[in-house]
Amino acid sequence: MLSGLCVYHAVLQTVPFLVWIALVPLFLVLGGQSRSADRYSGFLPGLIAGATFSVFAFAWMISGAQTFTGTSVGYGIAIFLLCVVVFSLSCALLLWRTPLVLIAPVWVLAETAVQWGAEKMPWFLFHLGYAFAGDLYAIQPISVIGVTGAGFVVIEVNYLIALAILRRSWKYALAPLLLTGCYMLWGWWLLPSPEKDQGSSFSLAMVTENIPPEIPWDSTNGNRRVQQLLQQEDICIAAHPRMILWSESAIPWTWSPDDDLVKELLSHSRQRSITHVLGMNTAVSAGVVRNSAYCLLPDGKVAGRYDKKYALLFIEQPWLGLQFPFLSSDGYSVEPGDNDLPLTTPEGKAGVLICNESALPGAAARRVRQGATFLLNMSNDGWFRDTWLVKQHFYNARLRAVETRKDIAVNSNNGWSGCIDASGRIDTTGILFTIHPNDRLTAAVRYPLIPVYICVLFVLSIIIINKKPSIL
Repeated sequence: MLSGLCVYHAVLQTVPFLVWIALVPLFLVLGGQSRSADRYSGFLPGLIAGATFSVFAFAWMISGAQTFTGTSVGYGIAIFLLCVVVFSLSCALLLWRTPLVLIAPVWVLAETAVQWGAEKMPWFLFHLGYAFAGDLYAIQPISVIGVTGAGFVVIEVNYLIALAILRRSWKYALAPLLLTGCYMLWGWWLLPSPEKDQGSSFSLAMVTENIPPEIPWDSTNGNRRVQQLLQQEDICIAAHPRMILWSESAIPWTWSPDDDLVKELLSHSRQRSITHVLGMNTAVSAGVVRNSAYCLLPDGKVAGRYDKKYALLFIEQPWLGLQFPFLSSDGYSVEPGDNDLPLTTPEGKAGVLICNESALPGAAARRVRQGATFLLNMSNDGWFRDTWLVKQHFYNARLRAVETRKDIAVNSNNGWSGCIDASGRIDTTGILFTIHPNDRLTAAVRYPLIPVYICVLFVLSIIIINKKPSIL
């Protein structure tokens, strides 16, 4: 239970120092059981740790599902219980037959498998390496080894600390201290100086409307909301940006080249030669849309469009006919986009990540390999504005910035908005930010599977050396 609580606070509340010891209580229990007759008794500790973590991690679903759907709270409780059971059993099965000496590589391989299998269900994506998003130095090695490699280091340190305690030997304690120290020194060495990247740049402003998404656009409040958007845009225009970034689905109806509101927005900024990246749905067929980002040039022409590729399963995209009765979509479902191509803008190629796509290392990496020189994250966190998800969404973007070494601008309705530069430094002051495009490719982008290969070799090596490894 203590490990479950510590992992929750370390990973989802972004408490970096805690992740170095979060799993030690669990590993002490597993190590103590290794001398018992039941070698596979790790199932119950894994179940308890997983249940403790997931009760807190999925608690947002109870109120979130009710807000989403407009139905009773019982709907959210049912979804909450289902996710807790699935996640808890997964943790129990992982620890049940895994010798503790192999826990680091097996855990990382399991995280990788979940990452691939649950790309459209980000509520199951809990990398231990996410805890480092709150520490500027600890996050830097992720540009080389990715979030999976950082997770391997974390678990190995926890294992070595537990091993030192179980063997009651201070000599064994030197190993985790040395590994932690080397990792942090590496992060210090990798951290770029603020003056290191002073190449070409452009200014970007954000329209942070912060309109609760459950409030409909209708005859009662439609005009007021239009005026609010225009006023927010005028504030941005006064800052003289080269680009204005809007949030996800900032205009909550489908795109039309003759849309009166879009024309009005463009008319306000045309004299300043400002490019807009605007969140707005695209009609596909009756009841089906694409969640899109439009690049609108100063003259009103559409330079390009990106369609969200990883639509949320059960919420935006149905599966086997099953879908949440999403209150704000009026019965619409979302058809996923079909490519990772960046938007071509006058300021360079922009890799767009819409909402949950910021939680996917592969999504950002693929956009960069396709030529993106900076990243844009458009989101709508209004549905979860009182939960840990709001902070986590922003720190997900920080991970993507460092992994790819690309500046990323984040505009989240009712969430955290700001700019994170390629080093991971954060700027959330004001509405105007400076973006430095670059065409570098990091090791994490070029070779994302290197940590996976290392984990496989680690497991095979242990098996070859000792066909029946001790749980310690």
